Amino acid sequence: MKEAGKVYYGVLALLLFPMIWGGYSWVHIMFIDGVGITGSSDLVPWGVYIVGFVFLVGTSAGASLIGLLIHGFGRKDYHPLGTRAIIVGFLSLMGAVLFIMSDVGNPLRAMLLPTVLRNPESMLVYTSMTYACFGVLMLGELYYAVKITRMGGTGSHWDEKMAKGLAILALLFALMVVHAPHGALFAFVKAREMWNTPLLPPHFVVVALASGLALMLLVAILTLKIEKKKLVSEETLAHMGGLLAFFLVVTLFMDFFDFLVMNYSGKPAGLEIWHLMTGRFLPFFLTNTVGMSAALLILLFKRGRTIPGLFIASSITMIAIVAYRIDLIIVAQTPPLFPGIGELYYVPTVPEMAVVAGILALALFLYLVLTRVLDMEEDIGSEVKNKNSINLSMEARN
Repeated sequence: MKEAGKVYYGVLALLLFPMIWGGYSWVHIMFIDGVGITGSSDLVPWGVYIVGFVFLVGTSAGASLIGLLIHGFGRKDYHPLGTRAIIVGFLSLMGAVLFIMSDVGNPLRAMLLPTVLRNPESMLVYTSMTYACFGVLMLGELYYAVKITRMGGTGSHWDEKMAKGLAILALLFALMVVHAPHGALFAFVKAREMWNTPLLPPHFVVVALASGLALMLLVAILTLKIEKKKLVSEETLAHMGGLLAFFLVVTLFMDFFDFLVMNYSGKPAGLEIWHLMTGRFLPFFLTNTVGMSAALLILLFKRGRTIPGLFIASSITMIAIVAYRIDLIIVAQTPPLFPGIGELYYVPTVPEMAVVAGILALALFLYLVLTRVLDMEEDIGSEVKNKNSINLSMEARN
């Protein structure tokens, strides 16, 4: 286990407060007061829990891109980010599962899916099975990554083959089996204008890649700034910025035609959603569209692919994608399905937000612990540099 300073333990101690507060609120919502103390209702049943769920499933899938770049495209310069990307992906999936369990209500009910409470025609049964399979894939990938690292970066032929195969399979499984059908889960709902579109599954895939890549950019940059540990070179970070720009272009392209069809078709439900997004939900709409456009504009310039520019662009991207998830989940449910109901409102309550803060704090807490106790790839590079410096100093003495 690597040595840790006072700042590290201080951050862990601070994270305990939202974790305890969130756990206390979660117990009250689940077992004492019920979901009545949340902002959701029978008319707007999905709120911030589903927003967090969809967002974190996306980052878990997108973070797997690093493994594909290393093993599928031979980008060894990404190698120091490999184990961290697996940890980020697994913890994101864990957080997503905690969000969906919180939304179900009684956690025992969620644990019965899909073993007891199963409907072969339900997409929820299918997706719950894929999350479990994806988690097992990432744990296997993490096992071989750490094993190879402990062997000095040169594992057996079988270990190398398994690490490569699992890394490539993880991303393909995440995008084709987990996330695209995840988008289809929404697209199959005919009653909701904003969801019932064939563009939603590929849209989910592209946004997942953008959010996962932006998150890994932040991990690399914050590790450099806080821990003074350079994981990858500036050239590699710039390459990540170029990939992020590409995913943002595709996302904005799809958004444009979503909004165009919503207006040009003249359907009452579509016009009502457009009225809501440009009305009382305008801040989220602008954060999404203007934010992604601003992040793309930054990345198009050479200075935007330096460390400060990449930090700003990736941060804006993450915020913009959260706003997109809010538009997709909450705004899409706000138009009433029956006439005469009137305008619908959803406002998350304090206990609800406490659970959100607790889950995010738990994921960050576990990330800090796991990256401290597990062997990371960058440790190999530092050991090699130390050995080389020792050898050079001994040769100089001789």
